[in-house]
Amino acid sequence: MPQRRRSDPDEPIPLSQAPCSLNHDVRTALQARLRGVLAHSGREIVENPDSKSSLPDYVYAFLTGETNLVDVSVDMVHLLRSSQSGVNSAGLLFVADARLGDQKALLIVKLEQETGMRATETVVNGLRTFDVKYLADLLLTEKSKIHKVALFAEDGIGEERIEGWAADRQLSGKMAVFFLERFLGCEQKSEPREVTRRFHDAAIEWINSYIADPDTRINYVMATLAELQSPTRFLNPITFAQQHLEVAHRDAFIEHLQASEVPCRTFDKDTDHLEARMRNMRVGFASGAFIVAPVGDAKGDDDLILLEDQGDGITSVTITGTVTTATAYAPPGGRRRTRIASSDQAVGQGIPDEDPPALGEIS
Repeated sequence: MPQRRRSDPDEPIPLSQAPCSLNHDVRTALQARLRGVLAHSGREIVENPDSKSSLPDYVYAFLTGETNLVDVSVDMVHLLRSSQSGVNSAGLLFVADARLGDQKALLIVKLEQETGMRATETVVNGLRTFDVKYLADLLLTEKSKIHKVALFAEDGIGEERIEGWAADRQLSGKMAVFFLERFLGCEQKSEPREVTRRFHDAAIEWINSYIADPDTRINYVMATLAELQSPTRFLNPITFAQQHLEVAHRDAFIEHLQASEVPCRTFDKDTDHLEARMRNMRVGFASGAFIVAPVGDAKGDDDLILLEDQGDGITSVTITGTVTTATAYAPPGGRRRTRIASSDQAVGQGIPDEDPPALGEIS
């Protein structure tokens, strides 16, 4: 698949006229490499009904036995060339008849073709030397790049739309528009903004309903905030549970996420709509009192806020710091005025004019 601009004249593309035979070693190496790509970067995709791409039709025809591997690969090559622009890198299109469990599947891979040299020891005139050859057709070396992968299986075929998986190794946590939309004719099944919100809501709900110990609640909420605020562009709930939750809590957490329709696999994060909610954490009490503290201060290294379990569900709170302001507080929509708060009123740190949205709310 040469790199070309849309205005460049079409050049013949060398195409296979018969399926390639793979020996055991080659097949094993391919499987291991591609499984790793899909496990790490794979995202669920679903056919976009508004797309003009014919690839879903090609996939359907192959998986239902209406066409063979060679013919469908030829159709895909021409579709890929028309989907790309001059900025897309050159490479090879690898189309394979695959198996996913006991299901027939179609694997599509765009990969980098490398060049290199091979030195073979030989003897010339009784002297040992090396015969060096230039190789222009190396594939899947240890350092070669797999640009993009798509996998469609039989159980992803529906009457109206097909579903599958795709990965784009050239864009961390995202997929190129030309590949996902123009070529595959698909869209991500789990929209990052929505699935990130569902993860947040489900995690906080589980912490407040399942975890009784207040100290553990605080730790788990802080871990949730840290994970959402981390610079990584993706989140894996199972990895999150393994890194931040006690062993006894992990299964219950994952089960709650699944019941809340949160995918327990890697998904792309989109926290833009949560930015305002990630600045503060609110801890509420049965009496109606609550504490609102900047996320960086809650349970910090300096113990600015210390919660101690007194037994029978009672928790004492110690706040260490310099008092700067004290205000009266009314729920949103109520009236308020600034004054010195009495000691039995709710304690707040830097509470703004309206009830601040809080990402982590512990009752």
